[in-house]
Amino acid sequence: MPVSRSPHDTWDCMLPGPPSRNNGGSAHCSTNGLLAYGAGSSVVVVDSRTMQLISVLPMPAPSASPIGLAPFVTAVCWTPQPIRRDLLTHEPSNSHLLIAVGDRQGRIALWDFRLRQVILWLEFDSPTSLAFSDKSKPGIQDLCWIRAKADSLILASISGPSLLSLWNTSNGRCIWRYDASPEYFSCIRRDPFDFRHFCALGLKGFLLSVIVHGEEENDVVIKELHVPTFSDFRELHKVEKEGGNNPATSPALAVFPLFIVRFSFSPQWRYILFVTFPKELVVFDLQYETSLASASLPRKCGKFLDVLPDPDNDWLYCAHLDGKISIWRRKEGEQANRMCVMEEIMPSIGTSVPSPALLSVILCQSEAMLQNIVKLCPNSSHDSPAEDYDAPLDCYSKSDLVPKAHIISITDDGKIWNWHLTAEGARDSLEAIRKAWVSNSSEVTAQEKHNKTIDVSTHGPLFEAVKESGPIKRSSSRTSKSAHTIGDLSFKISLVGQLHLLSSTITTLAVPSPSLTATLARGGNYPAVAVPLIALGTQSGMIDVIDVSANAVASSFSAHSTIVRGLRWLGNSRLVSFSYVQVSEKAGGYTNRLVVTCLRSGLNRTFRVLQKPERAPIRALRASSSGRYLLILLRDAPVEVWAMTKCPIMLRSLALPFTVLEWTLPTVPRLHKVPSRQSSFPSKEHMMAPAAASIYASCTDSKTTDISIDDTSESFSFALVNGALGVFEVHGRRIRDFRRVLGSSVLTGNTDMYSGM
Repeated sequence: MPVSRSPHDTWDCMLPGPPSRNNGGSAHCSTNGLLAYGAGSSVVVVDSRTMQLISVLPMPAPSASPIGLAPFVTAVCWTPQPIRRDLLTHEPSNSHLLIAVGDRQGRIALWDFRLRQVILWLEFDSPTSLAFSDKSKPGIQDLCWIRAKADSLILASISGPSLLSLWNTSNGRCIWRYDASPEYFSCIRRDPFDFRHFCALGLKGFLLSVIVHGEEENDVVIKELHVPTFSDFRELHKVEKEGGNNPATSPALAVFPLFIVRFSFSPQWRYILFVTFPKELVVFDLQYETSLASASLPRKCGKFLDVLPDPDNDWLYCAHLDGKISIWRRKEGEQANRMCVMEEIMPSIGTSVPSPALLSVILCQSEAMLQNIVKLCPNSSHDSPAEDYDAPLDCYSKSDLVPKAHIISITDDGKIWNWHLTAEGARDSLEAIRKAWVSNSSEVTAQEKHNKTIDVSTHGPLFEAVKESGPIKRSSSRTSKSAHTIGDLSFKISLVGQLHLLSSTITTLAVPSPSLTATLARGGNYPAVAVPLIALGTQSGMIDVIDVSANAVASSFSAHSTIVRGLRWLGNSRLVSFSYVQVSEKAGGYTNRLVVTCLRSGLNRTFRVLQKPERAPIRALRASSSGRYLLILLRDAPVEVWAMTKCPIMLRSLALPFTVLEWTLPTVPRLHKVPSRQSSFPSKEHMMAPAAASIYASCTDSKTTDISIDDTSESFSFALVNGALGVFEVHGRRIRDFRRVLGSSVLTGNTDMYSGM
C-alpha cells in the first residue's frame, strides 16, 4: 500500500532557492527567534539561534492562472507576541505563529505557520476602483502590524508606489486608504512607545504619521510631515521621466532597487526618528517636526541599506550595500551621532567573484528582551531560567550583560550569517554601565507601579503613561550615567554561525551510481558505499552538494565563473562539470571549460585546456559507472573518450555521426577458483547457495584456494543517424568493438561505420 505524504512533510523536505533584489530585502525576526524571509516565491523560516532550516512556505499561484508561476514575495511580518513560545504548542484557532506575506501582484496572505496553510487572503474588492487592472495589480512594498485595541490587530500595507492601506484581519476588510502620489512610499515602522502609532516614509522625505484609535475609517488620525535632506534625487527624476518598470503600479523596490530609504523609531527617546537616505543619516523629531541633526557618509563608504537602533544603548547599527555595517554613537548632550566603527559582515574568504550582494540585515530582539528581564530582576541569582534560555551563547553573565547585539545578514548567494557584536573595554567601565542599568531599571519599575491606567497590549513596552514633553526618564538618566564610560569601550563583531542554502538557480543535477566496478578507480577491495548525495549545478557557476537525508547543503564549490551546463559523478568522491563561453558572435568560436572537483579535498582541477577557441561547444558528458572513463560530446564534432585518472588522458576521438551515447550497466566481476588438488567428492562450496559460496571462498585459506578477479572492462552503447546500433568496449586504454552482444541482422551492412574510428 503506497504511503501518501502530506503537504506539510513535503514542505519540510524542500530546499529554498536564494533570495534576490526582486524580494526587496523582505525579512523579519519574531521575538521567539524565528527568522522569516522571502526567497523567490516562497517564505523561508529559520531558527535564528540554532541556524537551522525549519520549513519553506511556497506561495500559491494566483487563481487567475493556477498553472502559472507564483509572484515574488516582497514583504513578511510576524504578529507581535510575547517572547516565550513553543513550536509544538497545540493552541486551537488563535495560533501565535501568524505571519503576513505580501507579493508582487498585490496579494497579502495570512499564514498559520503551525498549520502550514493560508487562513486569510487580504485583497481589494474591486481593482477598477483603484484604477488598476487585473494584469497590473500594485505590488506590496512593506507590511506592519498595528494594535488598535487590546484584542485586535490591524495590518498596515504599502501597495504600489504610494497607496497606504489598513486591513481588519478578523474579516479581511480594508478599513482605510491613503494615496500619496506622486510620492513613492519606502517603508512602514511602528512606534515602540505606542502600538497605535506608526509612520510611513517616502523616498524624497515625505513622512506620514498615523494614529489608529479603532477599526473604523473615522478612527484614523494622520499628519503629513517632511524630513529635510541634501540627497541627490536626479536618479529618481530620470527613472520617473523614462517611465520604466511600469512605475504606475510597481512598488519602490522594483522601480528604484538601489535607491533605498529607511527609518526607525528610537527605543530610547520618544518622538525621535533615525532616517537614512543613500548617503545621509538624519535625526528627526516628530514632536517639534524638525530635523535635529544630519550626518553625511564619508567618501568610499557604500550607500545605506538600513538603520537598526540598539534597544539598550544610544547606538545605531547601519547596514551598507557594500556588505559592511557601521556603528554610530550619540554625542553627549545632543541628538547628533557620529560613526565610530566600520565592520565587514560579508567575509570575502571563500566567496565567489563577483562578490554576493547584501540584501537585508536584521537585529534580533529576543536577546535584548532577555537582558531587560535580568536588569529588572537585579536581586535574582544567575542560575535563573531566564538566563539559561540561551545558555550556549553565554550572553547573560555579569561581565557581558551590557553591550551585546545579535545581528543576522542575508546575501543573494543563499547564505545567512549569524553575528554577535560586543563592546569590550576596561572592567571598571563595564561594571559602571551595568550598575547604571540596574539603578535605572528600578526607577522605571517604581514609576510604572504608580501608574494605574496602563493598557499593556495597546501601548507597547513603555506605555502611553510616559509624558509627551520629553524623553523617558530611563533614557535620560542612563545616558547621563554611562556617557563618561562608554568612551573606553571598543566594539568587536564575531561570526558565530552560518546557514548555507542553495546558492543560485539550478541548471543541472547529477546522482551518484556506485557499483561493483567503482572501487577499481579508487584501489579498494569492496564496492563503493552508496551515499545519499545529489550534486547541483547552478547559474552562478557554483556546485552544491545536497545531503538528502539531512535536507541540507553538505558542501559548495566555486568551479566555474559562468553557468554550469553539465555535471556528472566520477564514482562517489569526484565530480566532473563543464561550461562554455562564446568568444564572439561574428567570428564564432567557444571556450570550453572542464573541471574535476574532489569532494574530499575541495580542489578543482581543469583539464583539456586548449590555447585557441573551438568551433563547437560541449553538448553533454557521459561518465561510466566506475568513474574511470568519460565521454565528451561536442556539437557537430567527434566524440572524445577520456580516462579519468589523476591526470586525465584522452584515449580516442570517434568521428562518427552519433545520435545517442550511453554507458551500459556494469557486470559483476567473475570469480575464478583454482583448487590446489583435485577431489572426486563435492566440496562445501558446491553445496552452498551462490551468495554464501562467494563468502566462503573469500574466507578460505590461501593454500587451498586462489581467487582472482578478471580485469573489468566497461562498454557504452550508441546509435547512428542511419538507425544502426552498436557497442564499444573500453578495456584499460584500448577500445574495441563488442559485436557479440548484438544480433547479426543489426550489424549487417554497418561494419565500416562503427569500426572506422
